[in-house]
Amino acid sequence: MALGARGGQLRLPLLTAAMIATYTLVDAQGARQSGSALSYTLWLFLLSGIPLPLWALYTRRGAVLAYARQHWPLGMAGGVGTTASYAMALWAMTQAPVAMISALRESSILFALLISVFVLRERVPRVRWLAASLIVGGVLALRMA
Repeated sequence: MALGARGGQLRLPLLTAAMIATYTLVDAQGARQSGSALSYTLWLFLLSGIPLPLWALYTRRGAVLAYARQHWPLGMAGGVGTTASYAMALWAMTQAPVAMISALRESSILFALLISVFVLRERVPRVRWLAASLIVGGVLALRMA
């Protein structure tokens, strides 16, 4: 494969990285300016979480309500867990440099790799182990700094 074609394959991952960096900086600034990471998180989740359920209810009311009745405990657990973890990350960004916290947050990829190996019994290519090693090295470098 030509290098030019490979460069095209990097377009979406780089765009994704840019979007993550953007929302991380915006949310860190929002949490700092609001004075409360929890309050900022709750308002953010409330306001950004309203459109999708409304659209789903409008287009598939019966199916959505039946699914919600059957799976509400799972939905509540997921909602509380997501909100708590995001609020903790934003709180940490009000206490320490944003770059350090966001880098540590992305280390969750390592947990996904370990779950894929030990729980799902997937074979992991060498390139993924190499990428995981780079993440560990970055975390260690942050710790040493």
